[in-house]
Amino acid sequence: MKYLGFVGADGRPAREDLTVMQREIPGWVEEMEGRGVRLLGRPLDLPHTAATVRVRDGETLVTDGPFVEAKEFIAGFDLLDCADLDEVIEVEAQAPVAWFMAIEIRPFAAEPWLDRDAAAFGHFEDGGTHPYALTVWTDRTTADPAGGPDLAPATEAWRQDLQARGLRILGGTLAGADTATMLRVRDGETMLGDGTFIKNGSFITAIDVVRCDDREQAVRLAATHPAARQYAIEVRPFESS
Repeated sequence: MKYLGFVGADGRPAREDLTVMQREIPGWVEEMEGRGVRLLGRPLDLPHTAATVRVRDGETLVTDGPFVEAKEFIAGFDLLDCADLDEVIEVEAQAPVAWFMAIEIRPFAAEPWLDRDAAAFGHFEDGGTHPYALTVWTDRTTADPAGGPDLAPATEAWRQDLQARGLRILGGTLAGADTATMLRVRDGETMLGDGTFIKNGSFITAIDVVRCDDREQAVRLAATHPAARQYAIEVRPFESS
């Protein structure tokens, strides 16, 4: 079963914490990829690089900045393939990033799609293009993670079009926020909780990673996402090597 482990940050890490993570993360990645439980992962660029896209009454509305204006933000993710939640917890509890930040564990509602070159994205091999995360955000506590039955066929057609054009790297619809598990490791103790990292009621319902020539193209793709008519699409670039 596929899961996303969103990295939740409440600001930039302290220099000494960052030094520890940079030293320890490669060993964890090598071990978990060797076990076949970590498929890929990558940090996102900082929130101020984001744009939020909505379409209302046929008009595209673009605002600079992330969907959630808060100190807390999603800093990246790992895509995991585990037997069950217990195995995800075991894997993420060993992640050095969990010693200093939080991990929001979310299962996919259905099997996510991965391009055959998705692993290259995880290794920062972008081939002259730029990867962007298009995340569907909502602050509706009862939001349908698929965007509602009327949007599901249109969303699938949108994704199929991106795949045919060679623009989609990976993605899918996530299970509801009520399936989220929060994980932190402090002083060697794994601490678990229910719910998403952002505590103002906002959460991600779906994610697609796309390869684009520039930010303008990524914003245009977000504006064509069927969910943009009801929700908001946050467009964020990933860190480059």
